[in-house]
Amino acid sequence: MVGVGGRSKACDNCKRRRVKCDLSKPQCARCIKARLQCGGPRGIAIIQYGRGITTQSDDSDPARSSALETIATAPANIQQPVPKIHPGLSLSQDETFTSFTLLHFLPTSGVLGVAPGTITTKSFLALATTYFGIKRQDNAITQFGLKRYSDALGAVHSALEESISSPTFDLLEAIMVMSLIEFLVSDRENGWINHARGLERLFEMRGSEAMASLPCLMILERTRPSLIFAGLVLRKPTIMSNIEWKRDPWCLHPERVDSLKLMFDILADCPSLFVLRDKLSSYPDEETRMTAVQSLSEEFRRVVASLDSWGERFASDPSHTPDEIPAVRTTPIIEDEYGTLRSAWSTVFRYQSLYHANAMAMYNATTILAFRFADSIHVSSGSPFEHHIRRKRISAAALSICRSIDYHQQEMWGEQGSFALLFPLRMAYDGLSEEEPIVGAWLQSVMHDISAGKQGLWRSAKSLLEIGR
Repeated sequence: MVGVGGRSKACDNCKRRRVKCDLSKPQCARCIKARLQCGGPRGIAIIQYGRGITTQSDDSDPARSSALETIATAPANIQQPVPKIHPGLSLSQDETFTSFTLLHFLPTSGVLGVAPGTITTKSFLALATTYFGIKRQDNAITQFGLKRYSDALGAVHSALEESISSPTFDLLEAIMVMSLIEFLVSDRENGWINHARGLERLFEMRGSEAMASLPCLMILERTRPSLIFAGLVLRKPTIMSNIEWKRDPWCLHPERVDSLKLMFDILADCPSLFVLRDKLSSYPDEETRMTAVQSLSEEFRRVVASLDSWGERFASDPSHTPDEIPAVRTTPIIEDEYGTLRSAWSTVFRYQSLYHANAMAMYNATTILAFRFADSIHVSSGSPFEHHIRRKRISAAALSICRSIDYHQQEMWGEQGSFALLFPLRMAYDGLSEEEPIVGAWLQSVMHDISAGKQGLWRSAKSLLEIGR
């Protein structure tokens, strides 16, 4: 059966209101006049439901072909059986799935930024059904959610094949939702990475200036971290490091530039450092290699200077300083230098908000990443004292992440707190596991609990400790 998708290039609002759109970018005149959030004109898309007619795709655009190929292979790691439909499933139960997910999944930020389009609705229903089934341990509903995921992926595939101009807002938002499903149900890293890399290609096709409308900006803000993390895992650069991608999307909404956004600006520069480092072994002679190492050392120092500047600005606001309370009972027990058993830390942090906790966790994680990078290239002119200082900063940053875990995992944050911890937890493990093996084992158990749904619910956490090993 063929769904109503239409070939109109009108923006989502004009199409929904059935009025003529002037196709202005980044916002059309009708939306400006009506004070609506405009996502810009849509690309041409025909959305197929079920087994619709397959049309020929135009592979002349390498970026689009890359995005199509990447996203199309994403679900290969998830078993997609065709289950018996649960006898109780109905439209009213879809509303139950949706309400439950909005309440418990990401309660403080929500999942969707605007009224969802056709493909996004299919994707979100897949997410909501799967999440509800997992939380209620109902295998029939979970499998039905995965079937819906497969159907939604088909709709995304069709839209990608039919898209002639820039990708539609509906398509971008749908892929954002589907990447959450991969984080939720897949214990292999390639699923979410495929979605992230494909989404980055679509952003590139659309252009940084076209992401300036509020709905598009909200999608970028929610997906930018995973794009950067994918670059780190694959050791590939990301367009998020380009100055236009750090600047243009926020040009209409400078009020949304906050400390966390600026921290991701710094982290976005890190994947390219690893790309250059991995090229060192290919240089033909020692002199050329040492010149490259010196250049990399300077880039490392620039990143550290940016981190230090960020840390000073963030700490200058007294409201950013967390309170401390006695350590919780789950704190690991270690043996000190005198053979006495004690808690690995005596207090844990209580922040003003999850935003403050996330900002500090990301700062500490990026600090660990940067200084471990320096050790991997043996930063030139580094004295034993400088190496000692780096080790102290790594340990302090890792300890700070450990002391924020209890706050991140409070029930009020739903799955959001644990999701924000995934990258910092891996960095804390890298920073402490050799020096404090008991704490390292404890961090492993935290990751396994998140993967198993005991604390948070992100099966992808299982794969994070294996990356790069």
